Amino acid sequence: YEMFYEDAEVASRTLGITLTSRNNGGANAVPLAGVPVKAAGEYLRRLIQHGFRVSICEQTEDPKFAKGIVKREVVETITPGAAFSDDLLDGTRNNYLCALNRDGDLVGIAAADLSTGELRLTAIGIRDLESALSRFTPREVIVSRGATLTQALKGPVGEEGPMVTEREAWEFDSDLGRDQLAERFRVSSLEAFGIQDEDSAAVGAAGALLRYLDELQPSGMSHLARPKFERPGGILPLDEMTRRNLELVESMRGAEISGTLLGVLDRTLTPMGARLLRQWLLAPLVNRADIDARLGAVDGLGDGLIRAAMREALDGVRDIERLGGKAAARRASPRELRALGDSIARLPAVESALERARAAITSENDAAFGRHAGAWDGCGDLSDEIIRTLVDRPPIAIGDESSVRSGFDSKLDEWRVLRDGGKDAIARIQADERARTGINSLKVGYNKIFGYFIEVTNTNAHLVPSDYQRRQTLAGAERYVTPSLKEYEERVLTAAEKVEERERELFEALRLRVGAQVSRLQAVAHVVAELDVFASLAEV
Repeated sequence: YEMFYEDAEVASRTLGITLTSRNNGGANAVPLAGVPVKAAGEYLRRLIQHGFRVSICEQTEDPKFAKGIVKREVVETITPGAAFSDDLLDGTRNNYLCALNRDGDLVGIAAADLSTGELRLTAIGIRDLESALSRFTPREVIVSRGATLTQALKGPVGEEGPMVTEREAWEFDSDLGRDQLAERFRVSSLEAFGIQDEDSAAVGAAGALLRYLDELQPSGMSHLARPKFERPGGILPLDEMTRRNLELVESMRGAEISGTLLGVLDRTLTPMGARLLRQWLLAPLVNRADIDARLGAVDGLGDGLIRAAMREALDGVRDIERLGGKAAARRASPRELRALGDSIARLPAVESALERARAAITSENDAAFGRHAGAWDGCGDLSDEIIRTLVDRPPIAIGDESSVRSGFDSKLDEWRVLRDGGKDAIARIQADERARTGINSLKVGYNKIFGYFIEVTNTNAHLVPSDYQRRQTLAGAERYVTPSLKEYEERVLTAAEKVEERERELFEALRLRVGAQVSRLQAVAHVVAELDVFASLAEV
């Protein structure tokens, strides 16, 4: 990846990379700085940590079919509040991007976690804004240009607050927001989400948030879940000072977890559970029935054997929520998609443990478990398809090693036989040439510049046959090609290219099918998260 002009100069200073220049036939040299594709993740993380937005520009057409310059487009813009990469995220906490919209003494808040697809809306009094932001702890906040909300956005003493992005005032218009929400989620009325006419501040914030996310993610956000509207009064607002003095999720010494209430209570086994427990601690319930329902579920896992079965089933379940989101956004690697399949494959054991817990408790304590059992969807069809398609340990990227199982696709298997048979033929050529020339040290090698070649040391140069064509001279040897070697090379390389093309085609089709079911994955991930938290609290 390359950066030019001011971008190159900023990146050179921030990342400590070499600043060079390119003339391109012009009068003035253009500043240039670049990073290798394989190391881009780490450089990207450092830029985001320094508060920069980074747009990623990719080739969007095959150079083989391009006329003139290959087409390139911005495929995404990454900001602190809009990220998918594990390098930029903490698995134990949400990564919220919040939009704030003030309407008199009310502030509408729209909070989205792009990595999980979660979208939450609420409207609170201006005096409760600080406690709401303390609960969401957003990495980035968008506000109307000139909005008088900056005081609440400052971080605690000694800490930086979230990145603040200013947008035009018209983007927060509630009528525009209402139309956007209705269109995106295909509903005729927002009452389907529990949103009323008086919730215009939150609706305006949601509209601005969706418009901003559409700009950052041109390929779309099909994994964004239906919005959940939170009414004030269901939870106890905790301001920053209270949260810190009680050491709920951060100790007085800093951000470390040890010595905090979260550190005492967190025995969760899944990333979804860890994030949910953190949310619960920062938003204590005030409704007696809701509190009793949670306590009943914790009591239901009081039996050591039932709890052990539940925790054993949960152990090894990866981040279904974020992996499903990556699949829907077409960002999941073969390795990540296989991890999703393996995690889903563990869900029948979780369901069995849930049924055991239900059978052991009284009906009045069954509110939470009964709700989960009634809505359970183990997504077994998705797991079966992933495991049937992908090898047990796929590579990070297509092309490094095999990603698709042998026997899954006959066309792929045919190309593999030709590719691997070609390599065997190269070995046979080496043996035949040694026998023909009498040069036992002769070897057949390969590099990307010359392709396959025959290497002969200078001491054996007098034995080289007349049909050998010299290609490269080394310090102690010469490299040659022959017509038969070039013929085999063509077959092998064509087959290898076809194998990679077919694997990519099969993988992307699988990822598309799995991503289309993201709402099912999000639903079961939420159930797993709650069971994990209940089991963690019961364990403590």
